[in-house]
Amino acid sequence: MAYLTIHYTGGYTYDANDNRIGNPPDYKSVELTVDKEKFKFNSGNFVKDWFQMRKALFNTDYLGDVTASSSVDHFFMDGAPYDSAYLHMVDDKPVLKYVDTGNPMWVLDEALNGLEFFVPQGTKPTFEELKEMCK
Repeated sequence: MAYLTIHYTGGYTYDANDNRIGNPPDYKSVELTVDKEKFKFNSGNFVKDWFQMRKALFNTDYLGDVTASSSVDHFFMDGAPYDSAYLHMVDDKPVLKYVDTGNPMWVLDEALNGLEFFVPQGTKPTFEELKEMCK
């Protein structure tokens, strides 16, 4: 079994008129448990920690599904400023693909067939640029 958690505090709330108030979540760490071994990534940089978590998972011999704690969804629902990027192999090269809001089938075509990473909101780095950001 593999289990993933994001530790954070705070996050935006909403007033009676649905206006967002407060501050984005204060990120602390990503934690991965594979069987009985725990990996904690707490550099203070969510993008880097998620990237390092993915590398750690690849370096285990675990081949099953990864279950995510509700904290993963809540981190983003509470306003974490990150966008998804999906890793694909194109002509034997790693390529990040981003959400295409103009294509209603995009999720089925791209997201489900890629490995999810995260990038700072509003950016679209290449996979090589993401690797550099995560050193």
